[in-house]
Amino acid sequence: MNEFSHIELDEKKLANQTLDYILKNQNTCLESSLFLKILDVRKDYDDLNNHIEFLKDRLSYLKFIVDYDTVEFKNKMQTYQILALDDQGRTFDNSEVLTLPKFQKEQFSKEIFWANEDEEREYKRISNFNCFEDKIVNEKKINGVMLNAPFYNVKGWILYYQALLDLKFPEFSEKIVSGKTITKYRPFKDKYFLGITTDYQSCKDNFRRGWWEEPEYKLIIFEKIDSKKIRRTVTFKKFVHPHFNPPVFSFMGFYGSMTTRRINEREIVLGEDGTKRESLGDGAVRIYNTEQYSDDFKRHAYFYYDMLYRTTKEYIKFIEESFEP
Repeated sequence: MNEFSHIELDEKKLANQTLDYILKNQNTCLESSLFLKILDVRKDYDDLNNHIEFLKDRLSYLKFIVDYDTVEFKNKMQTYQILALDDQGRTFDNSEVLTLPKFQKEQFSKEIFWANEDEEREYKRISNFNCFEDKIVNEKKINGVMLNAPFYNVKGWILYYQALLDLKFPEFSEKIVSGKTITKYRPFKDKYFLGITTDYQSCKDNFRRGWWEEPEYKLIIFEKIDSKKIRRTVTFKKFVHPHFNPPVFSFMGFYGSMTTRRINEREIVLGEDGTKRESLGDGAVRIYNTEQYSDDFKRHAYFYYDMLYRTTKEYIKFIEESFEP
């Protein structure tokens, strides 16, 4: 055990707990998460209870790295690969063709998820904001401006992420704000607290480039010095279940799946997206996004946070059992 971190993480124990979790949650909206990395999307597994040894193997490649007070992980589980020959007989990696069936799996899971009237009601309650900002530009400059499209409503999105965190992780009911860093936390063990922390700076930077990526949350175990100061004991550099990383399509992966299409075995092209142009006359052009496009983005973020909660709940349980004050 590392005497600085008070924690010893057993990869085999987490693998066994994850196996139980998978078996209990097959045939639910969680199932699409399994096909991102653990299961082969080309196969029909039927009852996963018939594939125990296979699942044990897939969950056996995780390694935690504890460096004083910081925890990272590496998962060396092999990804599924499709090799093909080009017209000159050369081998190339054609694994990208698996993206569409994975996306379709996730769409089916979302249909199950959104059939829940409570989720639909909560979504409508907190998602009433404009995803994107309109731009009015000179038509001569439009190509340069479009390099950073779509144009995200940065403040609206950050507030939405905070609302989703409050909704999906209600037990983290206390908050400490230190500078730009926001930590939502709850009691943990003895004098220690468990917190989800971020400054949302990476999101702000990416939004201004026209990129959509999930917030960089960290999980921390800490002591409180006073109402605004803490002393970190352990920092988990990425707040995500190591076997469900990511729990659903990443934000960038979802965006890519919506805006590209395949034209043959080797080529994909940018397809129709929700960013539109409207001529206003006198050389002025309005750039805007459709309501449907905005709704797709907000719903994916909502689904992501829900699945992040479902999977990390098991991970937090494992961490709590591993921590010795």
